Amino acid sequence: MSYENFAYYYDSLMDEQFYLDYYNFINEHADFKSILELGCGTGEIAIRLAKDNKEIYATDLSKDMLEVARLKALDANVNLMLGRVDMTDFKTDKAVDLILCLCDSINYVLSKKKVFQTFKNVYESLKYNGTFIFDVDSLYKMDYILDGYFEEEDAEDFYFKWSVKKVALGKVEHFVEIIDKENNEHIKEIHLQQTYSIEEYLTMLKKAGFNDIEYYGEFEKYHDESQRIIFICHKRGDSK
Repeated sequence: MSYENFAYYYDSLMDEQFYLDYYNFINEHADFKSILELGCGTGEIAIRLAKDNKEIYATDLSKDMLEVARLKALDANVNLMLGRVDMTDFKTDKAVDLILCLCDSINYVLSKKKVFQTFKNVYESLKYNGTFIFDVDSLYKMDYILDGYFEEEDAEDFYFKWSVKKVALGKVEHFVEIIDKENNEHIKEIHLQQTYSIEEYLTMLKKAGFNDIEYYGEFEKYHDESQRIIFICHKRGDSK
């Protein structure tokens, strides 16, 4: 499922430091000039990388997210190639050095078969010695932190409500409601997310062709209560 009208409010709910930490993490763990980003959202990471004169093709399934990213790229005066792409069904004209899929975007792919197909698409689109960096919400976060989560804010010009409930093992439903009192907009959206164990992700990645994989909890060493798992996968062993 892709974000619709909520895309225009997404940035106001995100932490700027998170994007900076991710930008630094990417540069620390990958050597690259060309990039494909899947699930680019509003383009925060893509724009930062474009400012470094990297060649980046930023994609998302949501037309609204892509429109926000386009406007932000214009404002930042960077060249950002944007396209609507389904990560479970794509091919590239030429291989790239780095593929990104961040901010738990893969958790919106709700079947294991399609997650594996995404990994396979990524492997085939990477250059030899290329890198795939993606993250997922952990089972711990889905089953213990998000289940029953509730956040609400009622300001003079803006109302926001976000609630989450667990609907199956590793699967949650998000309900988001926003009332923009200044612009007289009322938005309600429901989003489902699914995650799996680290072992299941590793099995799918290896089956897709990756044989050099490491993972972190947030931006540090993984532990049992890590909420975001970041995988770094290197394409080795062939000359594709």
